[in-house]
Amino acid sequence: MIFKRIKPAVIIEVLLHLLFWAFITFIPVLSRPSDGNFRGLFSPWHLVLINFLLAVQFYLNAFYLIPVILNNKKKVWLYFSLLLLSFVTLDFIMVHSRPAFIFPGGRMPFGPLHKPPFFVNFNLLPLAAITAAGFAYRYLADQFAAISNKRDITNASLVSELAFLRSQISPHFIFNVINSTVALSRLNPTAVEPTLIQLSKLLRYMLYISDEQRVTMAQKVDYLRSYIELQMLRFGSAVKVDFKFDVTEPERAIEPMLLIPFVENAFKYGTGNVAEPAVNVYLKTTGGLLDFSVTNTYDPGQLYKDEDHGIGLNNVKRRLELLYPGKHCLIISQPGNVYTVNLQIQLK
Repeated sequence: MIFKRIKPAVIIEVLLHLLFWAFITFIPVLSRPSDGNFRGLFSPWHLVLINFLLAVQFYLNAFYLIPVILNNKKKVWLYFSLLLLSFVTLDFIMVHSRPAFIFPGGRMPFGPLHKPPFFVNFNLLPLAAITAAGFAYRYLADQFAAISNKRDITNASLVSELAFLRSQISPHFIFNVINSTVALSRLNPTAVEPTLIQLSKLLRYMLYISDEQRVTMAQKVDYLRSYIELQMLRFGSAVKVDFKFDVTEPERAIEPMLLIPFVENAFKYGTGNVAEPAVNVYLKTTGGLLDFSVTNTYDPGQLYKDEDHGIGLNNVKRRLELLYPGKHCLIISQPGNVYTVNLQIQLK
């Protein structure tokens, strides 16, 4: 249970530290002469002590001196003073804990104590190397932390922006549907009840499904069909509506409220004063590729008079950029009085 709470990155970092110190420990053992010469340099307790002191220098430098004294407090002189003090102290301990040094053939050239003098210092290089390793580790750790922090900030910004963009769609969509229902109550009162039933389905989708990060293509098709049928109840035979859904992969996932603005705009701007209004909707998925197109007739003079024109369209363009960067193609054309939207998305 405890290990499940530990982040994988922490476990990996601990394992890397253990491998590093195992490598440092076994270097002298693996590199010593095979005939047993210089055996005095490799007594087990001294090897453990040396590695312990090297670890003290490494972690003291990497986890306290650099982040606390140098980076946070900005006291360069204090940092180098403490670093030099730790360096000299640990070197002194290493020198005076050194066992008898025996050359090949049993010669002991350093007198009765069988130890080299202080100036014969074999510890400066390991201490300097481990201090440099502490520098390198701290620098890389700080760089990775900065990159991770920047990525988290970017992801949080994207999530917030997506939530805001999605929240724009729902009020805009409900406003249009209510207007449609009001118009229908005047033109065909008997159709208001089935219209409200279709509207309740749409609201249920928006309340319970659109809050999810992903919806299935089957749910998306049901939603689009409910919306189109709602508009057909409103306009009846006054608008020629043709829609076809060919979804061979109903379990494929897609973000909610991503396609409806195109269909919504088709009915909004493809009716009214438009001569021979017609709306065509086509959706197909195959091999992970979504192919979606919406075509409607429109009055070019009325299109840009609406102050709200483009809210849903600009919204969905931005969401596509955030959600499917480099994995979508949106082409909008307006030849004559026909407005056409072609969208392809490589589904995740």
